[in-house]
Amino acid sequence: MTRKEAREHCFKLMFEYEVQKNDAQTMLSYFVENELSLGNQKNYVETLLRSAVENIAHIDETIEQNTKGWRISRLPKVTLAVLRVAVAEMLYMDDIADSISINEAVELAKTYNDEKNGKFVNGILASVFKGK
Repeated sequence: MTRKEAREHCFKLMFEYEVQKNDAQTMLSYFVENELSLGNQKNYVETLLRSAVENIAHIDETIEQNTKGWRISRLPKVTLAVLRVAVAEMLYMDDIADSISINEAVELAKTYNDEKNGKFVNGILASVFKGK
């Protein structure tokens, strides 16, 4: 599995977490233990998801501070999941360049929403980057 595919799995799990409101630790542990296709990306997925869930309040605060008038509750769930994964990478994973996190998030937003959403995500993440 590539890092890009692993990041997409993380996005999908963050979306599931938001929609279903299941116990995050149980859901994440089950996925990491049972997803055989993760291969060499298992540690990345586990680290990213744990960072995102354990720091979700700080991540959401960071997102909200950079949305210029948008509250977290108003963001589409797909957009919120994309942003949470990217901000978690930017804040808690020093081995990943912020530019990669931003570019991959924009691509996910375009794939799972549309071009306009990709631009929205790019603007928010650029603002997060400048504020680091």
